[in-house]
Amino acid sequence: MGRGRRFRGFCRARPRCVFLLLLLTVFTLLAFCAGCDSNVAKVGAPAPPVSGKDIHGASLSLAAVRGKVVVLYFWTNSCCGGSLKESLEPVFQRNKDKGLAVIAVNEYNAPKEVASLAAKDRLSLPILLDSDSTWARDYLVFAYPTAFIIDHNGIVRQRVLGQVSAAKLEQLVLKQLEIHQKSETEYEKTHHR
Repeated sequence: MGRGRRFRGFCRARPRCVFLLLLLTVFTLLAFCAGCDSNVAKVGAPAPPVSGKDIHGASLSLAAVRGKVVVLYFWTNSCCGGSLKESLEPVFQRNKDKGLAVIAVNEYNAPKEVASLAAKDRLSLPILLDSDSTWARDYLVFAYPTAFIIDHNGIVRQRVLGQVSAAKLEQLVLKQLEIHQKSETEYEKTHHR
């Protein structure tokens, strides 16, 4: 039996065969393109937008802090509320005057719970609520905490999964602040303001 005859025997009901092949092709393309969405966070690419009202009602967005190094920190009360006080707040306090901005994004908790934790731990860093998980999807957050280091041009430079010590977080922040300072110095040298 020749090759062509076997294939024709397999696809006797041509419409069904064509449909199955088309369906297989579509699923294959979807599988390959699942990570192709241009609106998700990728290291080396522009950070997707984040904007809203913080827990005190003030407007906040990544666009508003452009020009600064940003730590975008996704967390929940249940697993990592304490990390804000232990790691994030001290790094923020030591570096906010050097060009660091922090946005803590809470997932899954009620506004009152988040505000209570912020008051109890005397947190001064801005906290946004992602009640519908839009930003978590845009940043492909699947575990908490997850931090993103975003440079002064709005480019995602680092993704940190899980708990991170204040020392390690500060090391990552200082690296980006140093890169920013060097680029500013080089610009000044070449453009003599």
